[in-house]
Amino acid sequence: MFQKKINLIGVLLFIALMIYSCIDDDICDKATTPRLTLVLDSLGSKYKKKQLYIDRKNTDGTVREEGIFSGKDSIQIPLNAMSKETVYYLYDSANTSESDKNIITIRYETEQRFVSKACGFKVIYNNITYEGTQLINIKSITPQTTSIHDESSTNLHIAYY
Repeated sequence: MFQKKINLIGVLLFIALMIYSCIDDDICDKATTPRLTLVLDSLGSKYKKKQLYIDRKNTDGTVREEGIFSGKDSIQIPLNAMSKETVYYLYDSANTSESDKNIITIRYETEQRFVSKACGFKVIYNNITYEGTQLINIKSITPQTTSIHDESSTNLHIAYY
């Protein structure tokens, strides 16, 4: 009987220690590295693309599909935090030839900031420049910011014909 009480007290003490040892910093509940926010427009008003394919060129030259977006007027896509530039291909259909894809090159400087013990570091993008390397059906690209610290604002407007 006495041994059962000691075991029960030991188990309760162990559970209490486990609960007490978990602090808020053990779970990352906030966004860390921000993404680039693109807003699509046409003739000065928001424009929902029926379908928009976006690919990203990796530093080794390979191309990775970033996503297929349907009925969106704004998109959030990640930048390559391990490089000083990211190249995106934007096009309207899966069978678009390489010469008919819009190419946008984004150059930036990266900075790391400590967020918390659970989240670690996040990357901040500074001195961002946007270049329409090849614009087929895009009328213009208009930068809205030169740095990305969070995802609360639009970074780039893309105007289609």
